[in-house]
Parts: sequence; structure tokens; C-alpha cells
Amino acid sequence: MAHPWSVARDDAGPPPDGAAFRRALVDIADALHRAEEGIGSVLSLTAAEGDVDRLIAALLHSPVSAGFSILRWPQSLLPPLDGPDDLEAVALSLLPLADGPPDRARRDIALAAERGGGDLAGEAVRGLLGLPSLQPLWLGLDGAQRAEFQVEGLAAALLDLCYERPVLIVVENAQWARGLTVPLLNALGNTVEDARLCLLAIRSPAPCERPGGWTPPGTARRMVLPEPDGGPEPDGVTADLVGTGMDDPSPHAVLLNALRRDRRPERIEWMAHHAPLAGDWALACACARHAGRRAEVDCRPADAARHYRDALAALDRLPETRRHAQRRIDLWTALARTHPTPDGGAMKAAEKARALAEDLGDRLRVARTLSLLAALRWAGGDLPAARRTGMQALRIWRQTHNHDQQVQTLIRLGHGLTEEGRFRRADTVLRAAAELASQRGTRRLHGPMALAPVCIAAHRARCRAELGEPEEALRLARAALAQAEDDGHAASRALACLHLGWAALTGQRYAVAVEPLKRAVAITETIRLHACQPLVLGALGYALVRNGALNDGASLLLGSREHARMLGIRRHEPQILIWIAEAALLSGQPEDAVRNARDAAEKAAAAGQSGDMAWAQLALARGLAAQGDAAAARQAMEAAARIAAQRSMAPLLAQCTDFRRAVTSV
Repeated sequence: MAHPWSVARDDAGPPPDGAAFRRALVDIADALHRAEEGIGSVLSLTAAEGDVDRLIAALLHSPVSAGFSILRWPQSLLPPLDGPDDLEAVALSLLPLADGPPDRARRDIALAAERGGGDLAGEAVRGLLGLPSLQPLWLGLDGAQRAEFQVEGLAAALLDLCYERPVLIVVENAQWARGLTVPLLNALGNTVEDARLCLLAIRSPAPCERPGGWTPPGTARRMVLPEPDGGPEPDGVTADLVGTGMDDPSPHAVLLNALRRDRRPERIEWMAHHAPLAGDWALACACARHAGRRAEVDCRPADAARHYRDALAALDRLPETRRHAQRRIDLWTALARTHPTPDGGAMKAAEKARALAEDLGDRLRVARTLSLLAALRWAGGDLPAARRTGMQALRIWRQTHNHDQQVQTLIRLGHGLTEEGRFRRADTVLRAAAELASQRGTRRLHGPMALAPVCIAAHRARCRAELGEPEEALRLARAALAQAEDDGHAASRALACLHLGWAALTGQRYAVAVEPLKRAVAITETIRLHACQPLVLGALGYALVRNGALNDGASLLLGSREHARMLGIRRHEPQILIWIAEAALLSGQPEDAVRNARDAAEKAAAAGQSGDMAWAQLALARGLAAQGDAAAARQAMEAAARIAAQRSMAPLLAQCTDFRRAVTSV
């Protein structure tokens, strides 16, 4: 019986390496058969251009793939001029998967994304396909959140549509994948095993002049087609572009002159590519910096980092001047921004930028790098270091009369001081931020928490609650929520709802806390606001426990603890553990209460979070008292009372007083 691939060849026959070619086809056939049965896989093929063309021709004509929808996603070294961006091209490639005219196909694909990924994933795909938005929350997302939902929506749509008919995706030149295509391929690679989907990534065997691209997961089936006797074919994309060898700069200079007159935005990436090949290092640096900024704005951090590194390499070819030294500082600062926050590379790049700025004596750039370092240290949980660094930056911003930077730094400082338990000082700092913001009309900050008035009022609400002013705390939190709703900013609404509920919990108004916390949970889950999710889940769980729903509340509390650990958000763990300890005590489990309270106290002490440490000591005292250890309970309670007195934590101090009376009367 003839192999099913035998009908697919129109050429005279396989070359001398035909056995390897046939083995690759057999492997692909096996993967397609499994995909039809719902067991998808990733295949990684390394092959020269001629073999790739023959292979794809075989795929298109083989009866094995006759039941498949075949999507071709060719990757290119440079973005297409005047073409759709990467994810728009992917979205348009899905249209043949849906039956009917184009408008109906667009709606069906968006519905598939919504079925698999939720409302905002569907909204993201609607936008990529040029359909109007239907979900108000979509308008309140920032660029990074939208990019995340675009990736999630396309992956969800594909996984949904492949149930109707299996899909084969052929990614040509995977070594050149860039932008948001890389996280999309990662998302598909992580979920393909349970889908009627086969993902075939094809790479060139020739050395790639640009590192990166997409690397299939370790579970991928790997295939290599041998090279012709003459060795690997040259990577011909750039040679085709200029019509000559890579080491001749003249054609690149000709192309650069033509690109200078081009007005299409994508020309910047082309110029950044050709300028170093033409030996124009000043232009290479300028274009790479510009391309990096474009990529950063478009939420493509990996591309941005690559361009910034190229700009630094170009600077190394230029003479040392003060202006070039300033550009070097700016590029190291930009590299720190484009690293993932927990990544040590971000801290190293920021430290490098600060050292260069201090050596140059450029005070503005010193302040920028200090502000960035403060944000990185705060995100890493080093609150005292973040506070010290932020204060250094603030002194410079005040001296230079930069109001917007002052507001941003004051808000970060106020938030950090709140988490340290320095509530009175935090409130003073936040009031100063509010006054400056009102004078200058400052509204937006960087990142998902983007509304300055909301941030200020929300964090002040927590401070006033801890300082014993529950009515003022609730007023501030409600004002923050009203501001967020007027603006329509989704993350700010979640922040305001969280702090409204938290202020109510601190003031022991447990019934008031439930509804805003439910709203906070719904928003953070819908927009995938991971940084807040553990805390809002824990707060809602504790509110439910306090309102008598012990089982539901305990389930949310335990889930919030695991979520915080999974995400590595150490700052929130002490507070969540305190709520878990209190819930355990209410459920008649003093041993669990003591264990979690001790864990909370240790973590809070290590992080310098004195407010959480005080509440943890009171929870520990209650648990020890329930176990009958009155002496140890009094000792823990006195430790809580000392901190409460130092930090002016009126509600905690009042509860310590009540507990002291209760223990003494026993």
C-alpha cells in the first residue's frame, strides 16, 4: 500500500536525503492522526528553504491533511511595510476557519474567543478584526492588559474552533518570530495537548543574525533535514533585500536613503536593521532607540529590549561625549523597564544607569533611576530600601520643581509607608501628593494603577481606618470609587473597591465590606489584575467569615494564600495569614490560628511591615488564649499594643485593651 504522502509530490523525486524527508513526513502524519483524535502536539523542524517548500507542498496536497484547516504564519526578519501587525495578521488568518461571509466570520471568531477566554478576550479579538467594542471595561484597560487579552483571545478562539475541524498551524522561519507572536505561540504550545491542533514550527539551519525568535517547548517532537553537500544555504532575506552580500555597506546606504523619505511607521525597524550594516552608527543608535520606544509603547518588551541593546552596541562605536553618555544612561534605564519585574536583570540595569548618572553628575537622570530603583525594590518586597531610595529621588524632584514626578514619587512613597505600617506618615505624604496633583492637574501614573486621585484617596482611606477614623476612611474610599467610575479606568475601580472593603473591615463594619469586595474580585478576575487578586480574594473571604459564611470564606482565604505564593507577592502574605488565623479562631480551630498568626508575624517582621506584625501578634494572642496559655497570650498582646501605640493604630489598640480585660478577668 502506498504511503499517504506519496500522492503529494509533483517533483521528480526526493533528493539524496530523501529518507530523512520521508521520515519527517511520517512523523507529521502521525501527529496529524493524533490531533484528529484530540491529542495535539508541537513539532519542531529544522530544514533548508528548498526542503521547506517541498514539505509545505506535500502538506497542502496530502490526503492525511485533507480534513485539516491549514494556517500558514510566516515570520519575517523585519515587519511588513504597510501590512497588519503580527496579531492582526494572525486574527485575519482565522477567517477561513469560520463559515459564511467575512462579516459573519469575524463575529463568529470573536464569539469563539469569548467562549474560551471570557468577555475581554472576545473584545480583544473583536478589536483585532476591526469590529466595534461592546464591553465598557475594555475601554478602561491599559496597553499591557489589552495585549495580554489579545494573546489570550486568539489562543482561546483557535482552541474553540479546532473542535469543529482540526487545525494545522505552520510557523515558517520561527527563528524570526517577534512581538506578541512569541507569547501567543507559548500559549498554544502550553495547551495544545488537549486540542485538535498540531503546531509545526520550522527553523532555518543557517545561523540567525538576530538571536531570539520562538523556541518550541521541550516536549516538542524535533526533526532535522540534512543539509546539501555544499553546506547550509545562506540566510537569504537580507541579501534578497539589498541584492548583494551582507559585508558590502553600499546597498544598505542606498536603502537607508530611500527609507528616510518613507513615512510608514515600520520604516524605523528597517532603518535600525540596515544602518549598522551601512556603518552609520549614529543613525543606527537613533533608529534603534526609536524602534525600542515604539515596541515599548506597543507592549512588546522583548522587542524593545533587543532594540535598546542594539542602540547600546551602536553607542560603543561612537565617540564619548556628554550627550552620548546621557543616551547610554537612558538606554540602561529603558532596559530596566523592559525586564520582567521579578527579574534580577531589571535591578542590575537600573543600578548601572544610576552609577552612570552619578558619574556624569546628571541630577535629573539620577532622580529617574532612583525612582525606578524604588519601584523595583518595592515590587520585590524590600520596603525599607524602597522608602530610602524614593526619598532620595523626591529630594531631587523638589529641587528641580518637577511636579508630575513629585506626585508619582509621593504616591509610591505613601503606598510603601502604608505597607510598612507608618500610617500617620503615609497619610501626610499622600495629602502632599493630593495637593500637588490638584495644583497641576496630574491624573495619570505609569502602569495599571493609573489614576493619581484614586490612588491617593484609596491609600489614605486605609491610613485613616488604621488611625481610628472609620467615617473619614469610608468617605475617602467612596470618593476614590466615584472618581474611578467617572474616568472608566478598570484597575482604579478595583483598587477603590478593595480599599472601601478594607476600610470597612478595619472599622469592624463587616456587612458594609462584602459588596465592594465582591465587585473588586469580579473586576480583578475579569481584567486579570494579578497583582491585586490574592488580596481582594482574602479580604472577601474574611468578610464572608465575619458575616457567618464560614465555609465559603475559608475556601476563598486558603485560595488567596496559594495564589499569593504562586505569584510571589510576598507583601500580601502577612495580611492574608492574619485573616486566615482570625477565621480559624472563629471556626474553633485555635491550633491553626496560632500557626498562621506566628507565620504572619515572622513574615511581617522580615519584610519590615510593622502594622501587619502588630495585627498578627493580636491574632496570636487570641489563639494562645483559646488554647489556655494565658501567659503567652498576654505577652503577644503586649507586643501588639506596643506597636499599636507607636504607630497610632487606634482600632488595634482598642482591641488590645478589650483583650487585656478579658484575659485578666479569667
